[in-house]
Amino acid sequence: MQCAKRNTLAVAVLVLWAFCLAVVAQEHKSSISEDEIETHFGKSPDCEVDINNLEFFDFTGAGSEDAVVVASTCATGTAGPDVHAVLHRMDDGSLAELKIPEPTDKQQAALFCRCFYDLNVESGLLVATFHDQSGRDDPLVIKYRWDAHEKAFQIADVKSPPRYAASFDCDKAKTSVENAICYSQNVAYLDVRVGQRYKTWLDNLDNADSDILMKEQKDWLRKRDLICANDMRIVSCLEALYNARLLELDHFRHLHPGVMAH
Repeated sequence: MQCAKRNTLAVAVLVLWAFCLAVVAQEHKSSISEDEIETHFGKSPDCEVDINNLEFFDFTGAGSEDAVVVASTCATGTAGPDVHAVLHRMDDGSLAELKIPEPTDKQQAALFCRCFYDLNVESGLLVATFHDQSGRDDPLVIKYRWDAHEKAFQIADVKSPPRYAASFDCDKAKTSVENAICYSQNVAYLDVRVGQRYKTWLDNLDNADSDILMKEQKDWLRKRDLICANDMRIVSCLEALYNARLLELDHFRHLHPGVMAH
């Protein structure tokens, strides 16, 4: 009888000890320190990691908090944060980055020039908020939900900026200039006005003079693409060129005294 009691007590002690070890291990697993983050992303011992934003949330449901990190390393220069990641504590204590899908080409087409984005947690979702140099508020916001089966984040919702009617089919826009026109309300409006003014002149010129106008328009379009395609302020660049082109079309007859309308 005494032996049975001792065995029962021994089992209870072992269970309690195992429970305590599990609690301690879980507490250790859930804590990801800034020093670990800096070590994980440090390119070299003398490369500092500047953490811009750090939040914690248990995305995987494993009972430990993952670290949502936005940081800058020595490799980024003046380009802004080059680290956007979610770190997860593995069972062996090491850190692993949870997979986050990149924006699609179509989603990226809505962003102009230098782009930056933040990562944070909202209502259990990982939220990537993108910014560019267009002056628009949050032109692209992507929300991700953790997929335990795929062991990766999956897109749960996308907030994209609106596209506006232009003189061409924006569904076929390919270049940075074409996308900037379609995603900027003011530039799209100017593009339509230039197209209308151009067509009005073509409808009222004889063949020889319409050839002059068509050549000028083609030259202007090439200049527009050449000048603005790589401009860091592409929207402002396009606005300036379109306003200048409108003035040229308004004064087409004065710029070409020999033009005859029919």
